Amino acid sequence: MSSAIEKIQSNRSSSSDTVSTIFRDNNAKEVEEIESYNEGKIDQAEYNYKNDPENPMMPATHDIMVYFKTDLTTINATIALFLLMNALAPLIWAPLSERVGRRWIYIIAMAIYTVCTIICGISTNLGLFFAFRLLQGIFACAGQAVGGGSVSDIFEPHERGKAMGIYILGTILGPAVAPIAGGYIDQYLGWRWIFYIKTIMGGALTILSYIFIKETLYVPNAKKLPPPANIKERLQRLKFNPFGSLELLLLPDVAAVCIPTSIAFGWFYYLVTILPSTYSMIYKFATGTIGLCYLAGGIGNTSGSIVAGLISDKLYAKTVAKNNGENITEFRLRPMYIGIPFIVLGSVMYGWFLQNSIHWMGTLVSYTITTFGIMFTITVASAYMVDSNHTKAASVVAVGNFTRNICGMIFSLTAVQIRGSLGDGCTLMGLMSLFSYLICIPIVQKYGPGWRAKRQ
Repeated sequence: MSSAIEKIQSNRSSSSDTVSTIFRDNNAKEVEEIESYNEGKIDQAEYNYKNDPENPMMPATHDIMVYFKTDLTTINATIALFLLMNALAPLIWAPLSERVGRRWIYIIAMAIYTVCTIICGISTNLGLFFAFRLLQGIFACAGQAVGGGSVSDIFEPHERGKAMGIYILGTILGPAVAPIAGGYIDQYLGWRWIFYIKTIMGGALTILSYIFIKETLYVPNAKKLPPPANIKERLQRLKFNPFGSLELLLLPDVAAVCIPTSIAFGWFYYLVTILPSTYSMIYKFATGTIGLCYLAGGIGNTSGSIVAGLISDKLYAKTVAKNNGENITEFRLRPMYIGIPFIVLGSVMYGWFLQNSIHWMGTLVSYTITTFGIMFTITVASAYMVDSNHTKAASVVAVGNFTRNICGMIFSLTAVQIRGSLGDGCTLMGLMSLFSYLICIPIVQKYGPGWRAKRQ
């Protein structure tokens, strides 16, 4: 009896040793594969997560996660906080530019952005990477914050629609181009080169800004102050309320225009966030193919911004002419009704095409239609807010940017939960956008002139 028990225990011990050995071997093999992949030594015939439709993460996200030995939630948190900084920092840059001028904001912010970017690229620990990613977000958005003020400085009211379209075009190309460019850079050069290339671009833009950008902020002679006598006086002149721009949200016309555009922009970021998992699950697209799908949104964003700029100025001029030459700023909002149907139609088509697994070309066309409408209305709204608050143009653009990015951050963070609850049908997106626009915009058109008259 005792010999039988000893035999069983011996077998168990042998089995346990075998399992432990297998586990250690498998773990060592996984580590070796990750290391060899980073050195470019993996055999192409072996498994590559970048070509696996069941692993829809963007390549750079996965590689950064592996390098810093962290989880996807932490890496995604850096993206969400980057968006948050893009929302908050313009509230400081815009009023500061109205005190010290636009030129030095562009130059200094771009120079510090370049430094933060190279530190992100050479970081060897997660804390350093995380901290300078946040600082990168603060300084990256300076041009976005001050650009609306520069448009107001340079262009007359009847020209601002086209100018705002070009300005906004520069701020929306990133979400369309970045996933594609970043994916290929990561695949062939490694994730660090994403930051190296951005450092080169930032350095070049800093030099070009210093050489070519001139001061555009106009200060009447009556308001010009003599040069500061000392450093203390200079610093006193720089004092301002960094969040004073948020007071503009208390103005009913500004708040009413920001509400629908922010809701639409939030849904846009929802689509951007959920696109990889959606197309990998429904159409079995590999990661490289998914990256190309962002081009559809880029085409919609670009065309929406350009067309809105062109149409806005023409309709504005015709409406003023019909009104016996009398200019009413709310005329700027009339083209808004051209973009709203595109948002509703595109979002409903996109959702139901996905729900019924219609050919991927149909869903991408719907995605393009949706983004066209969203960016069309945002461009029109931005031109109106600049015209109606031209003395605080940079600040009011910063407030619009703030509300949009906050909604974008919320919708991107909750995208998985929204899709899990509602499915792929985007009817709610279309209805929310439709009702918010059709309630808020007519109110501004009717009461906006009276509100401004009371403020003046």
